[in-house]
Amino acid sequence: MSFSRAELTTLVMPHMLNVLNNLFGGHLLSMVDQAAAVAAIRHAGGAAVTARFDKVDFRERIEAGALVTCMAQVEYVGNSSMDVAVEVYAENVATGQRRHTHTARVVFVAIDEQGRPRRVPRLVPETPEQQERYQRARHYRDVRQG
Repeated sequence: MSFSRAELTTLVMPHMLNVLNNLFGGHLLSMVDQAAAVAAIRHAGGAAVTARFDKVDFRERIEAGALVTCMAQVEYVGNSSMDVAVEVYAENVATGQRRHTHTARVVFVAIDEQGRPRRVPRLVPETPEQQERYQRARHYRDVRQG
């Protein structure tokens, strides 16, 4: 599972802010989508597209000037789909304080040159933590598809 990950870090700039001078939610969703896309594309070994945003938890605001890191990991795969979990952290550059601010689940589908779904490699959890995440993601998918 180690190659099925991505980490993207961005500095929150003035053009990214909402009317309260915090990171605009839509901008955050774009960052989450990009990190999840990199993890999915790495796992699929080729093109993959966003199929759905399953869940987004907005826990805390992110201020201007913060470093925002989106850590994405493919946690479960179907035939062509991949469930990607993304954890978002905000870091105050001056103090070094880092907070877990948001969590998201995004589903991607691998596609071929004609834009049709294509099979993706199986996911092999390598550690106890990855096995736990895999089982949790599998349960979440089963419930979702209910």
